[in-house]
Amino acid sequence: MSINSEDTFKKVVIENGYEFESVDDEGWVSYGFNIVRDSIDGNKSSKWGGYNKNDGKFSFQFNRRTILGNFLGSEDDTSENPYDLIVKDIKENCKYYKIINFNGTDYVSYGCSESTYKGKIGFVVSEGVGLIRHFPNE
Repeated sequence: MSINSEDTFKKVVIENGYEFESVDDEGWVSYGFNIVRDSIDGNKSSKWGGYNKNDGKFSFQFNRRTILGNFLGSEDDTSENPYDLIVKDIKENCKYYKIINFNGTDYVSYGCSESTYKGKIGFVVSEGVGLIRHFPNE
């Protein structure tokens, strides 16, 4: 709830052990956690964070499956996954707003009165990945 600028985004990710990945042509600054660099297949990480320099949007994605769970095709206990812990915090401290469809995916969104960003925060699980995204006020 403290992210309201590129500086505060970088503070959050760096303090949580993320490392710089890149800045793309659309202004997205990307950080990953324990990045495995691969110039052929693309870099991999279990957690990514991004901040858009142009419009102040930020997003995070968390792999909710363990390597063993992927291999065995079994369900994992995700209760200690960062995504689930953040979502629990959002649901306890913020108020449900509405469903927001972004690029064909429905996000549950909440308004957080104590947040420093302007807008709503939304979350969804898609294909085993937990997504948390900032939706600025329109």
